Amino acid sequence: MATESGTGLLVVWTDIAPEAEPEFNEWYNSEHIPQLLGVKGFLSGKRYLAVDGQPKYAAVYELADENVLKNDAFLQVRENPTPWTRKMVPLFRNTQRGVFRKIFSYGERPVKDAEFVLTVRLNTPPEHEKDFTAWYNEDHVPALVGVPGVYCARRYLAVEGDPRFLAVYEMHDSTIPKTPEWETARKYGRTAQIRPYLQDLQAIVGRRIYPA
Repeated sequence: MATESGTGLLVVWTDIAPEAEPEFNEWYNSEHIPQLLGVKGFLSGKRYLAVDGQPKYAAVYELADENVLKNDAFLQVRENPTPWTRKMVPLFRNTQRGVFRKIFSYGERPVKDAEFVLTVRLNTPPEHEKDFTAWYNEDHVPALVGVPGVYCARRYLAVEGDPRFLAVYEMHDSTIPKTPEWETARKYGRTAQIRPYLQDLQAIVGRRIYPA
């Protein structure tokens, strides 16, 4: 079932040392995510395997709000890692972590959790942020959510990490961003005017691997 949506998001993108990959997945699924979901304010935890883009793995945790990561229960988990966690974390590669606050949403989340997500991270110069935000909320997101197979989108502002802006699109198929319909929607509205101010773009399409 689609999970409750809070205003906070924690995302960890990472690769893993190849020789540790099977154990990494077992640790994440059987220990790490269940441990974090025991912390009050962690609403859901999902993992994705990149089918386009990198790093290879992403863990996405919806939070009641970003302040959950400051409470004693979370700090207790973070500062007292289990033996298995101490073994696995040094094997992470190319790790990126972001803590985000939701600033915009559009569309209806599916009843069943979407199998695929597209995460898009980027920056824009401060002097163009007002126009960037208007374009994103009024033109870009509605056009993309209107593409068949795209359920909804949420936009976030980083309170920790860079790039500053994150958009998460829930989709039923990984190939949607390569369709003519998506390409048409991507160019809709003020895109041509805003495109020169899009910086540090990072896009990853992921297939949900947890929960299965």
